Amino acid sequence: MSDNMNQQPFDQGIPLLTEVLSGPEALHETTAEPEQAPSIGKVDIIEMADIAEIEVTPVPAIVQPDWDTIEQRLTQRILHQVQGKIDHLLEERIAHVLQTALQNALIGMRGALREDLQQSLEQIVAHAVSHELGHLHPPR
Repeated sequence: MSDNMNQQPFDQGIPLLTEVLSGPEALHETTAEPEQAPSIGKVDIIEMADIAEIEVTPVPAIVQPDWDTIEQRLTQRILHQVQGKIDHLLEERIAHVLQTALQNALIGMRGALREDLQQSLEQIVAHAVSHELGHLHPPR
């Protein structure tokens, strides 16, 4: 069976490995001048000079992702987003706490100021009345 497979004629549309490695120029040269199908026992011999001239293009390796870098970037992005939200929430919370504290302080201060003002007014009025009465009724 393997003899039957080897005896199939050579397809000119399929490039040889040397043609692929040599580049598209070699493909055009071989397709422009079709040759006779090689005989089965014939082996192509490539001279060492021909091998040295072949430019081998490196096959790009499958690039594995750098998981450490990905993890670091993701961590930084999440921390940045969370920090922004935390800053906003802290500002709101601090503003609310300060507002409540200032309001309570003002209520307490208002009461204390009212008492002090009341005492001061009573003293001023009492002194003024006493002074006026002193002018109206001189001491005897």
